[in-house]
Amino acid sequence: MTSSDIAPPVTSGGKIRATTPTAYLPWRRAGLAMALTFSLLQLLNEVGAMMAIPLYGSMSSELALSPGQATWALMSTTIFGAATIALLSKAGDLYGHRRLMVISVLGIALGFVISALAPNFIVLVIGRALTGTMAGQALCVGILNARLSVGDRTRAVAIIAGGQAIGIFVAFAFGGMIVEFGGTWRGAFWIGGVLTALSLVAFLIWGKDSDARKESDARLRSAGTRKRIEPGGVLLLGVGLTMLCIGIAQSTTWGLTSPATLLTVLGGAALLAASFFVESKAKNPLLDVRSLLGRNLTPAYLVFLTLGVCGMLLYNLTLTLLQVPGDPVSVGFGLSPLQAAFVFLPMTLAGLLAAKTIPILVRRTSAGATLVIGGLLLMAAFIALRFGHASLVVIVVAILVFGFGYTALLTTALSVITAEAPKATAAGTASLYVSMALAASSLGGAIFAALQAANSVPVEGGALPTVGLFDTGYLVAAGATLVAIVCGLVIRPTKLTGSNIAH
Repeated sequence: MTSSDIAPPVTSGGKIRATTPTAYLPWRRAGLAMALTFSLLQLLNEVGAMMAIPLYGSMSSELALSPGQATWALMSTTIFGAATIALLSKAGDLYGHRRLMVISVLGIALGFVISALAPNFIVLVIGRALTGTMAGQALCVGILNARLSVGDRTRAVAIIAGGQAIGIFVAFAFGGMIVEFGGTWRGAFWIGGVLTALSLVAFLIWGKDSDARKESDARLRSAGTRKRIEPGGVLLLGVGLTMLCIGIAQSTTWGLTSPATLLTVLGGAALLAASFFVESKAKNPLLDVRSLLGRNLTPAYLVFLTLGVCGMLLYNLTLTLLQVPGDPVSVGFGLSPLQAAFVFLPMTLAGLLAAKTIPILVRRTSAGATLVIGGLLLMAAFIALRFGHASLVVIVVAILVFGFGYTALLTTALSVITAEAPKATAAGTASLYVSMALAASSLGGAIFAALQAANSVPVEGGALPTVGLFDTGYLVAAGATLVAIVCGLVIRPTKLTGSNIAH
Protein backbone atom coordinates (compact mmCIF):
# COMPACT_ATOMS: atom_id res chain seq x y z
CA MET A 1 0.00 0.00 0.00
CA THR A 2 1.37 3.40 -1.01
CA SER A 3 0.89 6.77 0.61
CA SER A 4 -1.70 7.61 -2.06
CA ASP A 5 -3.89 4.82 -0.71
CA ILE A 6 -4.22 6.45 2.71
CA ALA A 7 -7.08 8.84 3.36
CA PRO A 8 -6.00 12.28 4.63
CA PRO A 9 -6.57 13.16 8.30
CA VAL A 10 -9.85 14.90 9.06
CA THR A 11 -10.16 17.66 11.60
CA SER A 12 -13.27 17.68 13.77
CA GLY A 13 -13.64 20.16 16.59
CA GLY A 14 -9.89 20.79 16.58
CA LYS A 15 -8.99 17.09 16.84
CA ILE A 16 -7.34 15.02 14.14
CA ARG A 17 -8.96 11.71 13.41
CA ALA A 18 -6.81 8.73 12.55
CA THR A 19 -6.33 7.99 8.88
CA THR A 20 -7.72 4.79 7.45
CA PRO A 21 -6.81 2.86 4.33
CA THR A 22 -8.95 3.60 1.29
CA ALA A 23 -11.00 0.56 0.30
CA TYR A 24 -10.84 0.53 -3.49
CA LEU A 25 -13.54 -1.39 -5.34
CA PRO A 26 -12.45 -4.45 -7.31
CA TRP A 27 -12.67 -3.70 -11.03
CA ARG A 28 -14.55 -6.76 -12.27
CA ARG A 29 -17.03 -6.95 -9.38
CA ALA A 30 -17.98 -3.30 -8.99
CA GLY A 31 -15.61 -0.89 -10.78
CA LEU A 32 -16.74 -1.91 -14.26
CA ALA A 33 -20.41 -1.53 -13.31
CA MET A 34 -19.62 1.96 -11.99
CA ALA A 35 -17.86 2.92 -15.21
CA LEU A 36 -20.70 1.62 -17.39
CA THR A 37 -23.29 3.49 -15.32
CA PHE A 38 -21.35 6.74 -15.56
CA SER A 39 -20.87 6.13 -19.28
CA LEU A 40 -24.66 5.92 -19.66
CA LEU A 41 -25.05 9.20 -17.76
CA GLN A 42 -22.46 10.83 -20.04
CA LEU A 43 -24.32 9.51 -23.08
CA LEU A 44 -27.56 11.05 -21.83
CA ASN A 45 -25.78 14.33 -21.11
CA GLU A 46 -24.74 14.48 -24.76
CA VAL A 47 -28.24 13.55 -25.92
CA GLY A 48 -29.75 16.28 -23.76
CA ALA A 49 -27.33 18.94 -24.99
CA MET A 50 -27.15 18.02 -28.69
CA MET A 51 -30.40 16.39 -29.72
CA ALA A 52 -32.06 19.79 -30.10
CA ILE A 53 -29.81 20.73 -33.05
CA PRO A 54 -31.78 18.65 -35.63
CA LEU A 55 -35.02 19.91 -34.06
CA TYR A 56 -34.31 23.62 -34.42
CA GLY A 57 -36.25 23.88 -37.65
CA SER A 58 -39.52 22.62 -36.19
CA MET A 59 -38.99 24.47 -32.89
CA SER A 60 -38.28 27.73 -34.70
CA SER A 61 -41.37 27.31 -36.86
CA GLU A 62 -43.79 26.57 -34.00
CA LEU A 63 -42.41 29.14 -31.54
CA ALA A 64 -41.55 31.74 -34.22
CA LEU A 65 -37.88 31.81 -33.21
CA SER A 66 -35.31 33.89 -35.04
CA PRO A 67 -31.97 32.23 -35.97
CA GLY A 68 -30.39 34.07 -33.04
CA GLN A 69 -32.99 32.78 -30.59
CA ALA A 70 -32.54 29.23 -31.88
CA THR A 71 -28.81 29.53 -31.23
CA TRP A 72 -29.46 30.74 -27.68
CA ALA A 73 -31.67 27.72 -27.05
CA LEU A 74 -28.50 25.69 -27.54
CA MET A 75 -26.05 28.00 -25.78
CA SER A 76 -28.26 28.32 -22.70
CA THR A 77 -27.55 24.65 -21.96
CA THR A 78 -23.79 25.08 -21.88
CA ILE A 79 -23.77 28.50 -20.21
CA PHE A 80 -25.99 27.32 -17.35
CA GLY A 81 -23.87 24.21 -16.97
CA ALA A 82 -20.69 26.28 -16.74
CA ALA A 83 -22.26 28.57 -14.14
CA THR A 84 -23.72 25.87 -11.87
CA ILE A 85 -21.21 23.03 -12.08
CA ALA A 86 -18.99 24.49 -9.38
CA LEU A 87 -21.85 24.99 -6.91
CA LEU A 88 -23.15 21.42 -7.17
CA SER A 89 -19.67 19.89 -7.25
CA LYS A 90 -18.56 21.76 -4.15
CA ALA A 91 -21.72 20.63 -2.40
CA GLY A 92 -20.83 17.10 -3.48
CA ASP A 93 -17.43 17.35 -1.80
CA LEU A 94 -19.15 18.58 1.39
CA TYR A 95 -22.28 16.44 1.56
CA GLY A 96 -21.51 13.39 -0.59
CA HIS A 97 -21.05 12.98 -4.32
CA ARG A 98 -23.77 10.39 -4.74
CA ARG A 99 -26.41 12.55 -3.07
CA LEU A 100 -25.62 15.52 -5.31
CA MET A 101 -25.50 13.26 -8.35
CA VAL A 102 -29.17 12.46 -7.76
CA ILE A 103 -29.98 16.19 -7.60
CA SER A 104 -28.05 16.79 -10.82
CA VAL A 105 -29.89 14.07 -12.75
CA LEU A 106 -33.24 15.29 -11.43
CA GLY A 107 -32.36 18.76 -12.70
CA ILE A 108 -31.74 17.37 -16.19
CA ALA A 109 -35.06 15.50 -16.13
CA LEU A 110 -36.90 18.64 -15.03
CA GLY A 111 -35.24 20.54 -17.88
CA PHE A 112 -36.60 18.05 -20.40
CA VAL A 113 -40.12 18.39 -18.99
CA ILE A 114 -40.06 22.21 -19.07
CA SER A 115 -38.65 22.15 -22.63
CA ALA A 116 -41.43 19.80 -23.75
CA LEU A 117 -44.09 22.13 -22.32
CA ALA A 118 -42.49 25.42 -23.43
CA PRO A 119 -45.08 27.83 -24.91
CA ASN A 120 -42.52 30.48 -25.90
CA PHE A 121 -38.83 31.31 -26.26
CA ILE A 122 -38.26 32.31 -22.62
CA VAL A 123 -39.64 29.08 -21.17
CA LEU A 124 -37.75 27.04 -23.79
CA VAL A 125 -34.47 28.68 -22.78
CA ILE A 126 -35.19 27.94 -19.10
CA GLY A 127 -35.86 24.29 -19.87
CA ARG A 128 -32.84 23.93 -22.14
CA ALA A 129 -30.70 25.61 -19.47
CA LEU A 130 -31.75 23.07 -16.85
CA THR A 131 -30.70 20.21 -19.12
CA GLY A 132 -27.24 21.73 -18.71
CA THR A 133 -27.18 20.65 -15.05
CA MET A 134 -24.05 18.65 -15.83
CA ALA A 135 -22.46 18.49 -12.41
CA GLY A 136 -22.72 14.74 -12.76
CA GLN A 137 -19.54 14.75 -14.85
CA ALA A 138 -17.48 16.28 -12.05
CA LEU A 139 -19.25 14.26 -9.37
CA CYS A 140 -18.34 11.11 -11.30
CA VAL A 141 -14.69 12.10 -11.00
CA GLY A 142 -15.14 12.59 -7.26
CA ILE A 143 -16.58 9.10 -6.89
CA LEU A 144 -13.94 7.55 -9.18
CA ASN A 145 -11.17 9.20 -7.19
CA ALA A 146 -12.50 7.82 -3.92
CA ARG A 147 -13.46 4.32 -5.02
CA LEU A 148 -11.03 3.21 -7.76
CA SER A 149 -7.26 2.81 -7.99
CA VAL A 150 -5.38 5.07 -10.42
CA GLY A 151 -5.12 2.35 -13.06
CA ASP A 152 -8.81 1.48 -12.82
CA ARG A 153 -9.71 5.17 -13.02
CA THR A 154 -7.99 5.30 -16.40
CA ARG A 155 -10.08 2.35 -17.59
CA ALA A 156 -13.23 3.99 -16.26
CA VAL A 157 -12.43 7.32 -17.91
CA ALA A 158 -11.94 5.56 -21.26
CA ILE A 159 -15.33 3.85 -20.95
CA ILE A 160 -16.99 7.16 -20.02
CA ALA A 161 -15.35 8.80 -23.05
CA GLY A 162 -16.79 6.00 -25.17
CA GLY A 163 -20.24 6.85 -23.82
CA GLN A 164 -19.74 10.43 -24.92
CA ALA A 165 -18.73 9.32 -28.42
CA ILE A 166 -21.87 7.21 -28.70
CA GLY A 167 -23.99 10.00 -27.25
CA ILE A 168 -23.16 12.45 -30.05
CA PHE A 169 -24.44 10.09 -32.73
CA VAL A 170 -27.45 9.00 -30.66
CA ALA A 171 -28.38 12.66 -30.07
CA PHE A 172 -28.31 13.56 -33.76
CA ALA A 173 -29.96 10.31 -34.87
CA PHE A 174 -32.67 10.60 -32.22
CA GLY A 175 -33.52 14.16 -33.21
CA GLY A 176 -33.41 13.18 -36.88
CA MET A 177 -35.74 10.22 -36.41
CA ILE A 178 -38.28 12.42 -34.65
CA VAL A 179 -38.37 14.72 -37.67
CA GLU A 180 -38.20 11.88 -40.23
CA PHE A 181 -41.13 9.94 -38.82
CA GLY A 182 -43.44 12.86 -38.22
CA GLY A 183 -42.83 13.27 -34.50
CA THR A 184 -42.61 16.59 -32.72
CA TRP A 185 -39.79 18.25 -30.88
CA ARG A 186 -41.98 18.21 -27.76
CA GLY A 187 -42.25 14.43 -27.98
CA ALA A 188 -38.46 14.20 -28.28
CA PHE A 189 -38.01 16.12 -25.04
CA TRP A 190 -40.56 13.94 -23.25
CA ILE A 191 -38.61 10.86 -24.31
CA GLY A 192 -35.40 12.52 -23.13
CA GLY A 193 -36.95 13.02 -19.71
CA VAL A 194 -37.99 9.37 -19.50
CA LEU A 195 -34.51 8.17 -20.48
CA THR A 196 -32.94 10.43 -17.86
CA ALA A 197 -35.26 9.02 -15.21
CA LEU A 198 -34.23 5.50 -16.21
CA SER A 199 -30.55 6.45 -15.89
CA LEU A 200 -31.25 7.70 -12.36
CA VAL A 201 -32.75 4.32 -11.48
CA ALA A 202 -29.60 2.61 -12.78
CA PHE A 203 -27.44 4.95 -10.71
CA LEU A 204 -29.46 4.31 -7.53
CA ILE A 205 -29.14 0.56 -8.02
CA TRP A 206 -25.37 0.82 -8.42
CA GLY A 207 -23.08 1.60 -5.51
CA LYS A 208 -25.01 0.37 -2.50
CA ASP A 209 -21.78 -1.00 -1.08
CA SER A 210 -20.18 2.45 -1.05
CA ASP A 211 -23.15 4.60 -0.07
CA ALA A 212 -22.65 4.65 3.68
CA ARG A 213 -18.88 4.98 3.44
CA LYS A 214 -18.95 7.84 0.95
CA GLU A 215 -21.58 9.87 2.73
CA SER A 216 -19.77 9.25 6.03
CA ASP A 217 -16.51 10.51 4.49
CA ALA A 218 -18.29 13.68 3.38
CA ARG A 219 -19.64 14.29 6.89
CA LEU A 220 -16.19 13.72 8.41
CA ARG A 221 -14.55 16.12 5.99
CA SER A 222 -16.98 18.87 6.91
CA ALA A 223 -17.25 18.10 10.62
CA GLY A 224 -16.52 21.12 12.79
CA THR A 225 -16.88 23.51 9.84
CA ARG A 226 -19.68 25.87 8.90
CA LYS A 227 -20.13 24.25 5.48
CA ARG A 228 -20.29 27.74 4.01
CA ILE A 229 -20.59 28.10 0.25
CA GLU A 230 -19.57 31.41 -1.34
CA PRO A 231 -21.34 31.88 -4.72
CA GLY A 232 -20.08 35.36 -5.61
CA GLY A 233 -17.33 34.29 -7.99
CA VAL A 234 -19.55 31.83 -9.83
CA LEU A 235 -22.27 34.46 -10.28
CA LEU A 236 -19.68 36.74 -11.88
CA LEU A 237 -18.61 33.85 -14.11
CA GLY A 238 -22.16 33.24 -15.34
CA VAL A 239 -22.83 36.91 -16.10
CA GLY A 240 -19.41 37.38 -17.69
CA LEU A 241 -19.73 34.32 -19.91
CA THR A 242 -23.22 35.37 -21.04
CA MET A 243 -22.02 38.87 -21.94
CA LEU A 244 -18.99 37.51 -23.78
CA CYS A 245 -21.13 35.10 -25.83
CA ILE A 246 -23.64 37.84 -26.67
CA GLY A 247 -20.85 40.12 -27.84
CA ILE A 248 -19.22 37.45 -30.01
CA ALA A 249 -22.51 36.20 -31.47
CA GLN A 250 -23.66 39.72 -32.37
CA SER A 251 -20.27 41.09 -33.42
CA THR A 252 -20.83 40.68 -37.15
CA THR A 253 -24.28 42.23 -36.85
CA TRP A 254 -23.32 45.16 -34.63
CA GLY A 255 -19.88 45.61 -36.19
CA LEU A 256 -16.59 44.20 -34.92
CA THR A 257 -15.48 47.56 -33.50
CA SER A 258 -18.88 48.98 -32.57
CA PRO A 259 -19.37 50.29 -29.02
CA ALA A 260 -21.96 47.57 -28.30
CA THR A 261 -19.58 44.79 -29.34
CA LEU A 262 -16.62 46.21 -27.45
CA LEU A 263 -18.71 46.83 -24.33
CA THR A 264 -20.14 43.31 -24.13
CA VAL A 265 -16.97 41.47 -25.15
CA LEU A 266 -14.56 43.45 -22.99
CA GLY A 267 -17.06 43.71 -20.15
CA GLY A 268 -17.67 39.97 -20.24
CA ALA A 269 -13.95 39.23 -20.28
CA ALA A 270 -13.44 41.60 -17.33
CA LEU A 271 -16.16 39.87 -15.33
CA LEU A 272 -14.64 36.46 -16.10
CA ALA A 273 -11.27 37.70 -14.85
CA ALA A 274 -12.97 39.14 -11.77
CA SER A 275 -14.66 35.81 -11.09
CA PHE A 276 -11.32 34.02 -11.08
CA PHE A 277 -9.84 36.68 -8.80
CA VAL A 278 -12.74 36.41 -6.34
CA GLU A 279 -12.50 32.61 -6.32
CA SER A 280 -8.73 32.71 -5.74
CA LYS A 281 -9.24 34.87 -2.62
CA ALA A 282 -12.25 32.99 -1.20
CA LYS A 283 -11.78 30.85 1.89
CA ASN A 284 -14.22 28.27 0.52
CA PRO A 285 -14.00 28.69 -3.27
CA LEU A 286 -16.50 26.93 -5.49
CA LEU A 287 -13.95 26.87 -8.29
CA ASP A 288 -10.53 26.16 -6.82
CA VAL A 289 -8.74 28.24 -9.44
CA ARG A 290 -5.50 27.91 -7.49
CA SER A 291 -5.44 24.32 -8.70
CA LEU A 292 -4.97 25.69 -12.21
CA LEU A 293 -1.46 26.82 -11.34
CA GLY A 294 0.14 23.41 -11.67
CA ARG A 295 2.57 22.03 -14.22
CA ASN A 296 0.25 19.16 -15.08
CA LEU A 297 -3.27 20.32 -14.22
CA THR A 298 -3.04 23.66 -16.07
CA PRO A 299 -2.43 22.18 -19.54
CA ALA A 300 -4.92 19.37 -18.84
CA TYR A 301 -7.64 21.93 -18.15
CA LEU A 302 -6.71 24.05 -21.18
CA VAL A 303 -7.19 21.05 -23.48
CA PHE A 304 -10.91 21.45 -22.85
CA LEU A 305 -10.84 24.86 -24.55
CA THR A 306 -9.98 23.03 -27.77
CA LEU A 307 -12.58 20.33 -27.16
CA GLY A 308 -15.41 22.77 -26.46
CA VAL A 309 -14.79 25.24 -29.28
CA CYS A 310 -13.88 22.61 -31.90
CA GLY A 311 -16.70 20.28 -31.00
CA MET A 312 -19.42 22.92 -31.18
CA LEU A 313 -18.06 24.34 -34.45
CA LEU A 314 -17.85 20.89 -36.05
CA TYR A 315 -21.41 19.92 -35.11
CA ASN A 316 -23.02 23.19 -36.16
CA LEU A 317 -21.01 23.72 -39.34
CA THR A 318 -21.25 20.15 -40.59
CA LEU A 319 -24.94 19.62 -39.78
CA THR A 320 -25.73 22.90 -41.52
CA LEU A 321 -23.62 21.90 -44.54
CA LEU A 322 -25.24 18.48 -44.80
CA GLN A 323 -28.84 19.70 -44.52
CA VAL A 324 -28.81 22.92 -46.54
CA PRO A 325 -29.74 22.31 -50.19
CA GLY A 326 -27.11 23.39 -52.70
CA ASP A 327 -28.23 26.11 -55.14
CA PRO A 328 -26.63 29.04 -56.99
CA VAL A 329 -26.36 31.17 -53.84
CA SER A 330 -25.63 28.51 -51.23
CA VAL A 331 -23.77 25.25 -50.70
CA GLY A 332 -24.91 21.97 -49.17
CA PHE A 333 -26.12 18.41 -49.71
CA GLY A 334 -29.82 18.66 -48.87
CA LEU A 335 -29.83 15.63 -46.56
CA SER A 336 -32.61 14.99 -44.07
CA PRO A 337 -31.75 15.33 -40.35
CA LEU A 338 -31.67 11.53 -40.01
CA GLN A 339 -29.41 11.09 -43.02
CA ALA A 340 -27.12 13.80 -41.70
CA ALA A 341 -26.93 12.03 -38.33
CA PHE A 342 -25.57 8.87 -39.93
CA VAL A 343 -22.68 10.86 -41.42
CA PHE A 344 -21.51 11.19 -37.80
CA LEU A 345 -21.55 7.44 -37.21
CA PRO A 346 -17.81 7.12 -38.07
CA MET A 347 -17.11 9.54 -35.21
CA THR A 348 -18.76 7.12 -32.80
CA LEU A 349 -16.81 4.16 -34.14
CA ALA A 350 -13.54 6.08 -33.97
CA GLY A 351 -14.35 7.23 -30.43
CA LEU A 352 -14.95 3.68 -29.27
CA LEU A 353 -11.68 2.56 -30.87
CA ALA A 354 -9.85 5.44 -29.20
CA ALA A 355 -11.39 4.63 -25.81
CA LYS A 356 -9.86 1.16 -26.11
CA THR A 357 -6.44 2.10 -27.48
CA ILE A 358 -5.61 5.45 -25.87
CA PRO A 359 -4.74 4.01 -22.42
CA ILE A 360 -2.26 1.70 -24.17
CA LEU A 361 -0.84 4.59 -26.20
CA VAL A 362 -0.37 6.70 -23.08
CA ARG A 363 1.40 3.84 -21.32
CA ARG A 364 3.77 3.22 -24.22
CA THR A 365 4.50 6.88 -24.94
CA SER A 366 3.30 9.61 -22.58
CA ALA A 367 0.25 11.72 -21.88
CA GLY A 368 1.94 14.69 -23.55
CA ALA A 369 2.67 12.79 -26.76
CA THR A 370 -0.91 11.51 -26.86
CA LEU A 371 -2.27 15.04 -26.51
CA VAL A 372 -0.07 16.23 -29.39
CA ILE A 373 -1.26 13.35 -31.57
CA GLY A 374 -4.90 14.07 -30.72
CA GLY A 375 -4.49 17.77 -31.48
CA LEU A 376 -2.80 17.08 -34.82
CA LEU A 377 -5.60 14.69 -35.80
CA LEU A 378 -8.19 17.37 -35.08
CA MET A 379 -6.23 19.91 -37.08
CA ALA A 380 -5.93 17.51 -40.03
CA ALA A 381 -9.68 16.88 -39.93
CA PHE A 382 -10.55 20.58 -40.05
CA ILE A 383 -8.04 21.35 -42.80
CA ALA A 384 -9.54 18.52 -44.87
CA LEU A 385 -13.03 19.96 -44.26
CA ARG A 386 -11.87 23.45 -45.22
CA PHE A 387 -10.57 22.39 -48.61
CA GLY A 388 -12.78 19.37 -49.29
CA HIS A 389 -16.22 20.12 -47.84
CA ALA A 390 -17.77 19.80 -51.32
CA SER A 391 -17.13 16.02 -51.15
CA LEU A 392 -19.25 13.82 -48.91
CA VAL A 393 -16.45 11.23 -48.82
CA VAL A 394 -14.00 13.82 -47.46
CA ILE A 395 -16.53 14.84 -44.81
CA VAL A 396 -17.00 11.24 -43.64
CA VAL A 397 -13.24 10.59 -43.44
CA ALA A 398 -12.65 13.90 -41.64
CA ILE A 399 -15.33 13.08 -39.06
CA LEU A 400 -13.70 9.68 -38.51
CA VAL A 401 -10.34 11.32 -37.85
CA PHE A 402 -11.96 13.96 -35.64
CA GLY A 403 -13.67 11.28 -33.54
CA PHE A 404 -10.41 9.51 -32.75
CA GLY A 405 -8.52 12.72 -31.99
CA TYR A 406 -11.33 14.16 -29.86
CA THR A 407 -11.62 11.06 -27.69
CA ALA A 408 -7.83 10.87 -27.38
CA LEU A 409 -7.73 14.41 -26.01
CA LEU A 410 -10.71 13.87 -23.71
CA THR A 411 -9.49 10.57 -22.27
CA THR A 412 -5.91 11.71 -21.72
CA ALA A 413 -6.72 15.11 -20.21
CA LEU A 414 -9.37 13.67 -17.89
CA SER A 415 -7.01 10.88 -16.81
CA VAL A 416 -4.43 13.49 -15.82
CA ILE A 417 -7.04 15.38 -13.80
CA THR A 418 -8.31 12.27 -11.99
CA ALA A 419 -4.73 11.33 -11.10
CA GLU A 420 -3.72 14.79 -9.89
CA ALA A 421 -6.91 15.90 -8.11
CA PRO A 422 -6.84 15.69 -4.29
CA LYS A 423 -9.26 13.06 -2.99
CA ALA A 424 -10.99 15.38 -0.51
CA THR A 425 -11.90 17.91 -3.23
CA ALA A 426 -12.01 15.66 -6.29
CA ALA A 427 -15.38 16.80 -7.59
CA GLY A 428 -14.57 20.47 -6.94
CA THR A 429 -11.27 20.13 -8.80
CA ALA A 430 -12.92 18.27 -11.67
CA SER A 431 -15.62 20.93 -11.90
CA LEU A 432 -12.95 23.23 -13.33
CA TYR A 433 -12.55 21.04 -16.40
CA VAL A 434 -16.32 20.64 -16.93
CA SER A 435 -16.88 24.36 -16.44
CA MET A 436 -14.10 25.15 -18.89
CA ALA A 437 -15.45 22.68 -21.47
CA LEU A 438 -18.98 24.09 -21.20
CA ALA A 439 -17.74 27.67 -21.37
CA ALA A 440 -15.69 26.80 -24.46
CA SER A 441 -18.72 25.12 -26.04
CA SER A 442 -20.69 28.31 -25.42
CA LEU A 443 -17.95 30.33 -27.11
CA GLY A 444 -17.96 27.88 -30.03
CA GLY A 445 -21.71 28.38 -30.41
CA ALA A 446 -21.27 32.16 -30.28
CA ILE A 447 -18.53 32.04 -32.92
CA PHE A 448 -20.79 29.97 -35.18
CA ALA A 449 -23.65 32.44 -34.72
CA ALA A 450 -21.37 35.36 -35.65
CA LEU A 451 -20.01 33.58 -38.73
CA GLN A 452 -23.50 32.54 -39.78
CA ALA A 453 -24.76 36.13 -39.58
CA ALA A 454 -21.84 37.37 -41.67
CA ASN A 455 -22.03 34.61 -44.31
CA SER A 456 -25.66 34.19 -45.26
CA VAL A 457 -28.01 35.56 -47.89
CA PRO A 458 -31.69 36.35 -47.30
CA VAL A 459 -34.24 34.17 -49.04
CA GLU A 460 -37.98 33.81 -48.71
CA GLY A 461 -38.72 32.36 -45.29
CA GLY A 462 -35.21 32.75 -43.85
CA ALA A 463 -31.57 32.81 -44.91
CA LEU A 464 -29.11 30.46 -46.60
CA PRO A 465 -25.41 30.14 -45.68
CA THR A 466 -22.77 30.93 -48.26
CA VAL A 467 -19.55 29.03 -48.79
CA GLY A 468 -17.74 31.62 -46.66
CA LEU A 469 -19.36 30.20 -43.51
CA PHE A 470 -17.64 26.85 -43.98
CA ASP A 471 -14.35 28.17 -45.36
CA THR A 472 -13.91 30.51 -42.40
CA GLY A 473 -15.49 28.31 -39.74
CA TYR A 474 -13.35 25.25 -40.39
CA LEU A 475 -10.19 27.39 -40.43
CA VAL A 476 -11.12 28.94 -37.08
CA ALA A 477 -11.62 25.43 -35.67
CA ALA A 478 -8.25 24.31 -37.05
CA GLY A 479 -6.60 27.23 -35.28
CA ALA A 480 -8.24 26.27 -31.98
CA THR A 481 -6.49 22.89 -32.06
CA LEU A 482 -3.17 24.65 -31.44
CA VAL A 483 -4.15 25.03 -27.78
CA ALA A 484 -4.24 21.25 -27.28
CA ILE A 485 -1.00 20.73 -29.21
CA VAL A 486 0.89 23.27 -27.08
CA CYS A 487 -0.55 21.71 -23.91
CA GLY A 488 0.76 18.31 -25.01
CA LEU A 489 4.23 19.76 -25.49
CA VAL A 490 4.45 21.15 -21.96
CA ILE A 491 2.63 18.56 -19.83
CA ARG A 492 4.65 16.14 -17.69
CA PRO A 493 2.24 13.98 -15.63
CA THR A 494 4.27 11.42 -13.68
CA LYS A 495 1.27 9.53 -12.27
CA LEU A 496 0.19 8.16 -15.64
CA THR A 497 3.27 6.15 -16.40
CA GLY A 498 4.26 2.57 -15.69
CA SER A 499 1.88 0.36 -13.75
CA ASN A 500 -0.59 3.18 -13.17
CA ILE A 501 -1.89 2.92 -16.73
CA ALA A 502 -4.44 0.20 -17.36
CA HIS A 503 -3.69 -2.34 -20.05
